[in-house]
Amino acid sequence: MGKRCKLNTEGHGLNGYWPCLALLLLVVSCGGRTPPAADPPPTAVSPSPTAESRTPTPDSPPPTTESLPPTADSPPPTADSPPPTPDSPPPTALTTPTVDPAIGLPCAATPPVKPDYAAYSLSAAPWPTPDPAAAPPPLALIDPLPGSERNEGYPYGSDGSGRYLLHNGLDMADEAGTAAVAPFAGEVILARDDLDEHFGWRCDWYGQLVVIRAEQLHDGQPVYALFGHVADVAVSEGQHVAAGQPVARQGTAGAAVVPHVHLEVRVGANAFGATRNPVLWLAPPEGQGVIAGRLVDPEGRAWQGVTVTLIDPSGAPPYRTTWTYLDDPDHSIRPDPALGENFVFGPVAAGTYEVYTQVQGVEHRQPVEVVAGTLSTIEIITEPYQTSTP
Repeated sequence: MGKRCKLNTEGHGLNGYWPCLALLLLVVSCGGRTPPAADPPPTAVSPSPTAESRTPTPDSPPPTTESLPPTADSPPPTADSPPPTPDSPPPTALTTPTVDPAIGLPCAATPPVKPDYAAYSLSAAPWPTPDPAAAPPPLALIDPLPGSERNEGYPYGSDGSGRYLLHNGLDMADEAGTAAVAPFAGEVILARDDLDEHFGWRCDWYGQLVVIRAEQLHDGQPVYALFGHVADVAVSEGQHVAAGQPVARQGTAGAAVVPHVHLEVRVGANAFGATRNPVLWLAPPEGQGVIAGRLVDPEGRAWQGVTVTLIDPSGAPPYRTTWTYLDDPDHSIRPDPALGENFVFGPVAAGTYEVYTQVQGVEHRQPVEVVAGTLSTIEIITEPYQTSTP
């Protein structure tokens, strides 16, 4: 396969790399909607999620747009007048794109177009409910880059306040350039570029990628870990790797402009639309846990793109902000069958917290207890959808 050199001018951004992006931002205008700030929860201390948020490294929209990376202080539009519900139903069974998971799809003749995502809207049909028969996500895989900077301003299922494609992974940046390690034992099925094969949103999306298929199935399905935008690959196709074995270092290949590793967990198929939220799979640091939440209306339809805040009841900052999952025509963002979640906080220090959100002008607060090394769940049911008053 022939290699091509190209200038990467799309994709991810880190706060520590503003000087690198300054020239681009002078000549290329920002894309996406510019939302007004959402009302913070009325407490004695104003929420300050950016103090907790780590450096963003977002996946980019199509190559026609360059923009600043989102941060936790740039929430989606307020919830007073939600747009109509989207026409497409919630995620269902996925389709395997190819028989062989190590073979990509052919490249499209023209680049795909970034779809519009409807924030503060309801899913057209009820969101998947937790399946008690399904195996929960393990919350036990080895963290490929422990201690690295994580992107809480552009989490799984978010579009970065309208600036980017839906994020279907977890971005990790390590200034020391430490090699990312395998989260589990398995076989390397891919260790090459995607210039002429389609494994992501388009060809040359990851640039250089490594995909490992786990030795063990999850609920009878294969599990894959994908490392994207990598450099200095230390494994080869067909090789068996042990859990914790070095795989590759962060890079700027594909749709990336600053060094980082994009991690995906794919279940059932090595497909772009078969991902799960990696935070639910990686073991949290000692003394920390993870929260998986559902924000739905009385009919079980999921609220999409809504700001959710995690508050220490003592009023001590920093607050942490995330957003409920958005949807797209391909349903590329999927809840875990055992949880049916549409937002996640984690890792979070053990303790008692309050989850706050405001939908259609109504505040919702619910306590949640985080236990070290475990997954806590929460469900908030809002008022029925209110149509706008003329």
